[in-house]
Amino acid sequence: MKKYFILLIFSALLYAQTFTEQSRVADFNNPKAVAVSADGRVYVADTGNNRIVILNSRGRILRTIGGFGFEQDQFDAPADIWCGSLINIYVADYNNRRVQRFDRQMNYISSLSTDETGDDDIQFAEVASCAVSSNNDLFILDHGENKIVKINRLGQPERSFGTYISGAGELQNPVQLDIAPRGLLMVTDADAKALFVYDFFGNFIKALHDPRMKRPSGLAVSEEGKIWITDSEAGILFMVDPGLSQIKTVTLKTTRSPNHLQDVAMLKDDSGNMMFLLDGNELLIGRFH
Repeated sequence: MKKYFILLIFSALLYAQTFTEQSRVADFNNPKAVAVSADGRVYVADTGNNRIVILNSRGRILRTIGGFGFEQDQFDAPADIWCGSLINIYVADYNNRRVQRFDRQMNYISSLSTDETGDDDIQFAEVASCAVSSNNDLFILDHGENKIVKINRLGQPERSFGTYISGAGELQNPVQLDIAPRGLLMVTDADAKALFVYDFFGNFIKALHDPRMKRPSGLAVSEEGKIWITDSEAGILFMVDPGLSQIKTVTLKTTRSPNHLQDVAMLKDDSGNMMFLLDGNELLIGRFH
């Protein structure tokens, strides 16, 4: 029994995960999302200021684009930004009911809005989040209708899912989505207190719950396939293993207790794993180990 107890302690230490804050950036107004590109640039959807802020990995602001409006390069409450592609960057322009597409230098390319003359099931309104698969399919999270709309590589709406026809996979109050390995789509749902998992055809796979979850919001997937979830109400950062079998909490070593963990992003560099956490109106930059 004594040896078994020692083994348990060693295992707990071995798998302990910690985020250690190194700096903070406080130049935002109700930011909803943070993302990091492969070249180490950090993008913040500064929702309250209707702009996108671009920083280097140390937190120095390089550029801002946007401002309130309806034209290209303008936003009305941008809710998410996705930069997982080597070519394009996508912004979920929430109140303008569209997705704006930019090149890697954030030069405007195009925007995508719904076709209101088409099938209601594949229309979208309040765009809360977006992501692109390796097949160049665009997935749009419609917060108002609690559904996901899939736009194929030809720019055509293909299907929607996450509604009542998804059964146990029916979304209640979805916040953010992201792409995971093995052709999986992840969605955080604040009211369901869960992470929903679908395949790219819209088939519901499973829902992950944890009793400590109160309002899961932000979402990120690392190169290794680990899934990170911020909980804006519980003030907890969760980690899900690539096999979707375990949910763990991450110890946060910060200068003060988090009060509104909104989103998370990861960057792997020569020194290990950097992590970026949106907490209220601040961006926390640190190391994960």
